Amino acid sequence: MRTITIATLVAAVLLATAAGCGSGGTPTPLDPTAAARQRVIDTADLDCLDDRGPVVAITDAEQDMTAAIEVGTGDTAVMLLHQVDGTACQWYAFALILAQRGYRAIAPDITSRDAVDVAGAGIAHLRAAGAKRVFVIGASRGGTIALAAAAAATPPVDGVIALSAPTVYDADALTAVKKLDVPTILIAGDLDGSFADHAKELHDLSIAKHKKLIIRSSVSHGVTLLTGDVEDTVMAFLTDPAATADAPDPA
Repeated sequence: MRTITIATLVAAVLLATAAGCGSGGTPTPLDPTAAARQRVIDTADLDCLDDRGPVVAITDAEQDMTAAIEVGTGDTAVMLLHQVDGTACQWYAFALILAQRGYRAIAPDITSRDAVDVAGAGIAHLRAAGAKRVFVIGASRGGTIALAAAAAATPPVDGVIALSAPTVYDADALTAVKKLDVPTILIAGDLDGSFADHAKELHDLSIAKHKKLIIRSSVSHGVTLLTGDVEDTVMAFLTDPAATADAPDPA
């Protein structure tokens, strides 16, 4: 992730404006916020894209900007948080599927330890864009961040899904699930190290009235779990999160 503060752009903008004054003409004022936003978009490390069209810059409470891929429209939005070894591109294909089904999807590029703040900025961005319902889905570390960011969101999000989420990784999901009372689904493969144990622990601690634990006999991790009946469950969750979280596991 390339995070750029507005402050770092202000000096450059002032220098450019001063240089223009010396040319004899009246310089066009430059907007430091717009300049910072465009730089974040232009320098985003997103090799899955042929152009910058789907890239936006989201701003957190500290006015730091982060690149994100955003596709689709609609008043139901989904934020997708990638694994530690990936970028926003890890979710691009699924984001396009969501867009085709009438959802708005955003995948921030979160690779620094301010990930919870970035995720919170993503939620705020979606709401500012008109989303009436917001869901958060994260894979591996992104799942831990998803639970923590959802627990901190005001107003609450409409549901959260964590795939192969560690209990703690740049955020404390153990604490988050003890106060996160929105429909929640925790998914892991039982042949994927200790991630199934993490999912079970988080499920047991969760105070959500509507929650589901899905454990598959699989070595798949994070985003690679999102196939077959698991993908069907995720899609059903976006339509009716409470009923989907309460329904028996189809497997």
